[in-house]
Amino acid sequence: MTSYALSACQQSDVSHADFLDLIVRCYDAMLRDFREAKQAHVQGDEDLLMDRIRHAQDVVTELLVGLDYERGGEIAVNLARIYNYMLRELVAIRDSHAQQTLDRMISMTGELRDAWVQVACAV
Repeated sequence: MTSYALSACQQSDVSHADFLDLIVRCYDAMLRDFREAKQAHVQGDEDLLMDRIRHAQDVVTELLVGLDYERGGEIAVNLARIYNYMLRELVAIRDSHAQQTLDRMISMTGELRDAWVQVACAV
């Protein structure tokens, strides 16, 4: 995945550093949202839980609509699938499975973030 992402980034007319920094920051915001949502669930704070989930949905949506399929090719298609999966999981989150769903989102988001950091380091 990283080599495809690197290739897509290198073809971009946007500053690589700015572009990659923005992507990593989006993942950082999602991780923060998921961790805070998980803690809110443990504490029984439904309002905070839903606020953090809604914010994470907004970030995922921005990442999804920002995909450039022409330049990104296969990587953009795969990211779209991942983002759509995440959105479906967040919309369907249920109290009894919230911790497991949030753990999955934290794991996926962390892996994606790490991949983008590797791309940034290679540029």
